[in-house]
Amino acid sequence: MMAVTAGADFCYAIEVFKPMADAAVKPDSVCLCVSDGSLLSVLAHHLGVEQVFTVESSAASHKLLRKIFKANHLEDKINIIEKRPELLTSEDLKSRKQVSLLLGEPFFTTSLLPWHSLYFWYVRTAVDQHLGPGAVVMPQAASLHAVVVEFRDLWRIRSPCGDCEGFDVHIMDDMIKRALDFRESREAEPHPLWEYPCRSLSEPRQILAFDFRQLVPPRPLCAEGTMELRRPGRSHAAVLWMEYHLTPECTLSTGLLEPADPEGGCCWNPHCKQAVYFFSPVLDPRAPLGGPQTVSYVVEFHPGTGDITMEFRLADTPDSPLLGNKVA
Repeated sequence: MMAVTAGADFCYAIEVFKPMADAAVKPDSVCLCVSDGSLLSVLAHHLGVEQVFTVESSAASHKLLRKIFKANHLEDKINIIEKRPELLTSEDLKSRKQVSLLLGEPFFTTSLLPWHSLYFWYVRTAVDQHLGPGAVVMPQAASLHAVVVEFRDLWRIRSPCGDCEGFDVHIMDDMIKRALDFRESREAEPHPLWEYPCRSLSEPRQILAFDFRQLVPPRPLCAEGTMELRRPGRSHAAVLWMEYHLTPECTLSTGLLEPADPEGGCCWNPHCKQAVYFFSPVLDPRAPLGGPQTVSYVVEFHPGTGDITMEFRLADTPDSPLLGNKVA
């Protein structure tokens, strides 16, 4: 995933964020921006925020933003704080007023899987003492979504080779299969799906919801259910992604950008990686079409660690302990 404002189109960011932030900005507002390499602080200044602070824990991003602000004569208008956001103090904010607008894309360079950017929720919790009464948090919420898909090519990374150009590689296939039998290897893995065409076999399903207007809860968030397959095909995997809700009416998706076409074709966000959870450690290309018509799932978010545990299972898969797969 890349920062919306830094890696994509700043004009697009203004188009998306400006109407939402504009309603939250007052002449005496104090804005705190939390995202890696983001130019949301420039947008906040453009909207007329009196004081703007942006937190950059990366030395490289800090150096780059200083150059950008200097080139645009903003070095005296936007304050860069080079430290981890959870370590912020009142002295860092240099303001007698409390923060009235907490703004994030959210994007962090350490994020590998879509839900790793829930770090923003932990930051929001850590800086709660610096937020004034009625402070606006944007995005307000996030949600985790999933859909069952059939891949055109990506399934091959889990398929045995057998014979390759006349060479017998069954020994290699067996070694890979034994490696995939370890529980740790049966996890969701990040892939840029705009590069790997697939068909959706189910309708997208919201799995979990996260309210950034509240502090991180002390107890886990759990969800379980089934997804019905609407189209014929080989069910290779479940794809998961995050959606961030700036307001109830405005959402940014890190996954599907539009509904699937009649054949199930998917349009994925090209600036983000999605999480792929393969149903089987080894996929057999000779498996017949048809088969199970439902996929069951159990997903749990652990606030103490930020981990998500999950299990997706085809209806005919032998029973095994649920939540056996842990995704950091």
